[in-house]
Amino acid sequence: MPTGMWVILAVGLVLLVAAAVADRRSRRRAEAADATAPTGRPPAMSRDLCARLDELLAADHLTISATLASAAAATHTSPDGTPTAVLQEARVIVCPEPLDGARVIQALLVGNPDGSDLVIMAPSFDEFALGVALANHLHGPSHVVPLIADEADRDAVTAALESSPTSLQAIRSGWLPVEVWGEARLVVADEISTTLVAGKDSQAER
Repeated sequence: MPTGMWVILAVGLVLLVAAAVADRRSRRRAEAADATAPTGRPPAMSRDLCARLDELLAADHLTISATLASAAAATHTSPDGTPTAVLQEARVIVCPEPLDGARVIQALLVGNPDGSDLVIMAPSFDEFALGVALANHLHGPSHVVPLIADEADRDAVTAALESSPTSLQAIRSGWLPVEVWGEARLVVADEISTTLVAGKDSQAER
């Protein structure tokens, strides 16, 4: 076979492989988008829930500028119509590095000590990490709320919860000791700010 024909075949094979890889990535993005699509508008906060929030927020609390990574992470709609995540008796884990890839979130879900609602704070989430977090939040047994937080906010949270930040390497290795799992009686987050009440309350109403 002439040399030119081999070159044409080789180029064609490379193009086919590149197209297959691009198609796979497109399908993964589409699957992530489908998995995170909300099933409907979050329910409005009830009077009982609002009263409970007032009760909990009467205690010492921390308000920071951390925001929901996506409106799809909301659990309720506030009285003014804002998508808002409201978690009681939640675990809070803080990572100072961007979280990239589905496996990172899966490792956190597996490592969650008691399977309770989970708040994940990081400087950013890529589309795959965010997709897995939101898919579990919307369709899993407990809520998973990703928050975008800068260094000052992350430091304030670990100080308030008396916890330690984890690292991307630790998450990937599965090394998630008890001190990285902060506990919050209440977390209220929207696209403007986040408020936390530290500690644990066995009487919390879900």
